[in-house]
Amino acid sequence: MWLGNQKDIEQTHKKKVEETAQLVTLQFEKAVQGNINTLQNLKNRLQITNGSYFDYWEYDAGLIVEQDPSFLFIEWIDSTMVIQKVQPFEGNEEAIGLDISKLDYRREDWLKTKKDSIINFTHWLGLVQGPQAFLIDAPVFYDGTFQGTITAGMNFTSQFDLVMQGLDQYHVEILDDKGTLFYQYGESARAENFPSYTIENPIELNNTDSGSWVIHVYPNTIFETANSSLGSYLNLVLGLALSILISVIFYYMQTAFTAQKSSRHANEKIRALIESSPMGIYAIDTNGVVRDFWNKAAEEMLGWRQEEAIGRFMPHIGQEWKDDFKELMDISLKEGEIKNKEIVRQRKDGSPIHMRLNVSKLVGNGSENQQMLAIVEDITKETEYKKQLENSVHEKEVLLSEVHHRVKNNLAIIVGLIELQKEGVPDKKLQMILKETQNRIYSISGVHELLYNTESFTEITFGEYAVKLIDRIRSMFDSGERNISIEHQFESRGLNINQAIPLGLLMNELITNSFKHAFNEQNEGKIFISFKEKGESIEVVYQDNGKGFDKDIFEHSNTLGVTLIRTLIDQLNADYTIQSVEGFKFTFYFEAKGRGAHSNL
Repeated sequence: MWLGNQKDIEQTHKKKVEETAQLVTLQFEKAVQGNINTLQNLKNRLQITNGSYFDYWEYDAGLIVEQDPSFLFIEWIDSTMVIQKVQPFEGNEEAIGLDISKLDYRREDWLKTKKDSIINFTHWLGLVQGPQAFLIDAPVFYDGTFQGTITAGMNFTSQFDLVMQGLDQYHVEILDDKGTLFYQYGESARAENFPSYTIENPIELNNTDSGSWVIHVYPNTIFETANSSLGSYLNLVLGLALSILISVIFYYMQTAFTAQKSSRHANEKIRALIESSPMGIYAIDTNGVVRDFWNKAAEEMLGWRQEEAIGRFMPHIGQEWKDDFKELMDISLKEGEIKNKEIVRQRKDGSPIHMRLNVSKLVGNGSENQQMLAIVEDITKETEYKKQLENSVHEKEVLLSEVHHRVKNNLAIIVGLIELQKEGVPDKKLQMILKETQNRIYSISGVHELLYNTESFTEITFGEYAVKLIDRIRSMFDSGERNISIEHQFESRGLNINQAIPLGLLMNELITNSFKHAFNEQNEGKIFISFKEKGESIEVVYQDNGKGFDKDIFEHSNTLGVTLIRTLIDQLNADYTIQSVEGFKFTFYFEAKGRGAHSNL
């Protein structure tokens, strides 16, 4: 009986440590995620207002630092990697004007968040300002350009200490993704005496590029008390052989009483932690009946009081969601947990509520007595805001589609007007000039036509566009008297509209010039065009086997065609080379832009 009781006590302690570790881990994740969300909100205000919120930025940043001790400072780092603003200014004066590109421990991570637009969460490190902290960089984009980052120095010690209040029987250590210890709580001198009770959990930081933190929870004095009682029992057995039975009974009663008292005291603290949680927490069995816990947050969130919920099937699950509940329960029993599942349920007043659900096993080994701990968060306002954003994006997509359609139609009208004007012009040379003008307009309208006919409103597949452009120019100049062939190699590459239009105009001018000037004394000719990716750049090669073209003439000619080619090369910000030993070869390189001054994003 005594051995069985000791096993039950050990299992009770283990489960208590597991439950405490899980709740503490969730509270730590919530605290850190809340600070990340605060920084994200500050960033969103700048992006939504296209930077005009900078007038209030320092005031808001100062309030955040003043109200939340986890924020050591908040600073603005512009796109050149120089710290321009910091709150509070006092004590951080040395940071102003600091070029972080010269800091090896900051440069690569900061450039990475600029490139992939994800919040950067550094490891625990020492700062120029003095103390150690985490640095969180939130990238800011508006006007189609990366503007810089809102960067905060954070130390979560005060928030974590608040979570650990009343849990002095535990020693907690947290290590960052590089294995650096940055937080510990409670006495550690005797923690190594209970290795079988030690719990290790990951702390995940959503929407950041940080790796997982690791939290270690060690039991402390409460378990030492139980073990010291075992030592007292062995001393009694050795010293009092005649009263061995009485000693066993006394030891059993004393151990059971101590364990129950300690467990009751610990459970009271756990319940106090659950009751004070801002998230709804309740415990259910595999049939969905509320068995234990229904904290105040659950009452306020769903409307049912604790006495109305405990002992009943979860009241916020109507008939239409029972199949969904069974599916979620099967998943939790199979995988042991459910994380961040978004669900819709019903309040007592009949209104729907959107919730984020986390479920984990609580107690029990068999399917009949298995209980699950459910933690829910009200995300109704977040869901409504997300829906508003989706509707706004859809409206803008429809507007962009209509704009491209109208631009294409208006350009087609212009081409038609030129065609009518051309019919009344007897001068063949002037007719050719008007044809060339029509081709230039078509090279622009072709981009808008592809944008209208594709799902993307920002870029086109250049190969598809270029093939149509080549066929149109060939039909204009191919009289059947000369055999001019055009070969091309186009890799499937998307270009944004602000690069596709000048590149299309450039192709139009080069092919037109070849037909008009390169093969004057030849009955046969060949044109070759290639479009390839070279790392972050695009390589375009245009080549014909005509009579060639002097580079000096290209540099100094004032003709419309050559002037257009030079202007379009400058617009693409391209580097080029010309070879005219045998025929003509024009090679140029430019960087494909997804964001920036040459982008419409």
